[in-house]
Amino acid sequence: MKKLQIQFQSESGDKTKSIDFDLYDLPVVNRFVDLLNDTKPTSFIEGRVDVRRSNTSESTLSLAAEMNTVVDTVNTLREDLLIDESLKLDLDIEPHLQVKKLNKLHEIFQLYTEVHGINANQTQIELERVNILVHLLEAGPVEMDQVFIVAKQVGPIPQGLELTPEDHMLRKPHALWGELEMDYHTVGKDLGACFWTDDSELVATGELRQQTTLCPGIAVNFMTGPHNAPTDEVDHQKEVEFYTWCEKNNLNDHIDYTDPQYRLGRLRIGRISDEYTIQEIQDLVLYFPDIKDIILKSDK
Repeated sequence: MKKLQIQFQSESGDKTKSIDFDLYDLPVVNRFVDLLNDTKPTSFIEGRVDVRRSNTSESTLSLAAEMNTVVDTVNTLREDLLIDESLKLDLDIEPHLQVKKLNKLHEIFQLYTEVHGINANQTQIELERVNILVHLLEAGPVEMDQVFIVAKQVGPIPQGLELTPEDHMLRKPHALWGELEMDYHTVGKDLGACFWTDDSELVATGELRQQTTLCPGIAVNFMTGPHNAPTDEVDHQKEVEFYTWCEKNNLNDHIDYTDPQYRLGRLRIGRISDEYTIQEIQDLVLYFPDIKDIILKSDK
């Protein structure tokens, strides 16, 4: 069985800790492994660890205040973008209820980054924080602790790595505790993200960004709570909701939402090898906050 290891390191860089995952025996996973091996010599590791503690309305309002501060910072920079003051969040209203503002702020991040590139200037760096804050705020106050990890090899990627319809059909709606997913690796929202945020307008304006190719990166989610292990029935119910939403918003006027590329969810490629509690995961990323490497192993 093939394994993938995420290696973390302390801030000082002198200590490391790792988490192992068992990779699924699937054609798309085999191609993913080949891509990691092929690109490793010419790439570097980029990673992010997001930790969310169970919170209250007060703590999400503090994130909303931070969003408004970032908007002010972007406008103060005056490089080549001004964000309309009307998009600042109303601190008297729960941020997740201000859907149109959050969707528009995310669209600004998406369109600017597509034109200028990641880390192009200070404005883009600030907009990256806008992107993260949008995703933190759109779910509202959370009743559970969460850790979300993204790691990818950054460098030249070969051509001809398109995902097949069979690959897309493996997508499932819900993220599972400790299940390894292929990184989205696309700036902007796909149809699933539009569904979760009720953003049918983005589809109508032609700004959908579906993942179409393999990516040498992974994402893994850890959260406590009842929806850690959704059943096939729960997944099916969510898919029914998804297609009902597409039909209700007349999305077939713009796309064929039954095409496999629009299927709800991410590609699951592996599963955590050992058992951890949420506290153990939180402690690990607290003392080893930096991602050092992604390592492929063979369990013989």
